[in-house]
Amino acid sequence: MTSRSSFPLTDRFSQALLLATHWHHGQYRKVGPEETPSLPYISHLLGVASVALEFGASEDEAIAALLHDALEDGPANTGQDAERLRTELLDRFGLRVTVLVDDATDAAPRAGQPKAPWAERKRTYLNHLGDLPASSLLVSAADKLHNVRTMLVDVLALPARDRAAYFERFQQGQLGTLQYYRALADAFISTEERLAERPRLLELFRELERTVSALETACGLSSDEIRRAPGPLA
Repeated sequence: MTSRSSFPLTDRFSQALLLATHWHHGQYRKVGPEETPSLPYISHLLGVASVALEFGASEDEAIAALLHDALEDGPANTGQDAERLRTELLDRFGLRVTVLVDDATDAAPRAGQPKAPWAERKRTYLNHLGDLPASSLLVSAADKLHNVRTMLVDVLALPARDRAAYFERFQQGQLGTLQYYRALADAFISTEERLAERPRLLELFRELERTVSALETACGLSSDEIRRAPGPLA
């Protein structure tokens, strides 16, 4: 039996879960234009932490997975600027966790201020993926995999004729969404050669690739069609 002293998660993880619940209180997962939101956003944060742990996350990586959206969404939910929230992260969980959250963030607005345009943020994020260390890639890929799994389940539950309309909940629509996740899957796979020492992380990238491909197929498109299509990230 594993002793409590050697268990990989400590009270720090529990504290991060409480903080994530507090900072994202009142936030829901996105729904379509005519739907009423009902799924608390914490379900996504729990899912990302679960994926990260399943693919070999340390406690710091799992904490960052719980808090990966804090700087992006926290200002709207808490009324505090992202920089203020970042200071609290640093004080409570240390530099390593804070840097992991920084690396997972594509917008850190002031309270009440809009984020930069979607395409601008996503291009910048894609461009810096290749420079990130393994720990940051794990948190990011866990986030993307949980998102794509959720979309795939939702899309497969719909008749084929209604699947394109599902993506109306995202400002970039079906093509922009699929284009972004295809670009992410390709970017993660391209880092494999330098990450051979973390086989579980490589398998996370492959699972993301498989899931993105399944979503494309469910939408009646191929990976090559998505790569070639003109769109917001082309």
